[in-house]
Amino acid sequence: MLKLSLPKEPYWIDVGLDVRLKVRPCTSAVFYQARAFMNQKLQKLGDAYRAEKDVGVERSELPDLEDSNVREALAEQYLTVGLARAGIIEWEGIFEADADQPAPVTDEKIDELFGAYWVIAETFRQQYTGMRELLEAEKNARGLVSGGTSETGQDIAATAPNKAEPAPKGKKAKQASDAPITSTA
Repeated sequence: MLKLSLPKEPYWIDVGLDVRLKVRPCTSAVFYQARAFMNQKLQKLGDAYRAEKDVGVERSELPDLEDSNVREALAEQYLTVGLARAGIIEWEGIFEADADQPAPVTDEKIDELFGAYWVIAETFRQQYTGMRELLEAEKNARGLVSGGTSETGQDIAATAPNKAEPAPKGKKAKQASDAPITSTA
């Protein structure tokens, strides 16, 4: 079940390390803007990678785009940065490296922050996209039931009959195990 209770006004999120980010609501428009950013970054990187391969460059500074794990990680990284660029409008707790003054919110500073502090980037992504809330809601909806399982659902198996006879014991068990196996087929 979804409740359409998305924020309509900018709001603050805490991402750890005494950093707070004021963000626009994460609407579809913000998400698609971030996805366009991700696609552009991946396209440029792919073009540069192919250009180097075409001229025979063997030792490149570019990531190995033939590795699916590398491609997936880059897509996640660029999507997160794209969300930050589209969503962050103010911040607290971010200072210039060479001065004790607050850093301005610019695309370059967002790239620098998220490139240096992956934990802030990941916390931002989870909180901004609502993933943390969805995971909490899912976890809360699937608490333990009396049988000890974490899933509840409709029983679909028929009840087994209670007329099973116990296995033979003692002499009868020995005789039964010595008997030849015959097939009726």
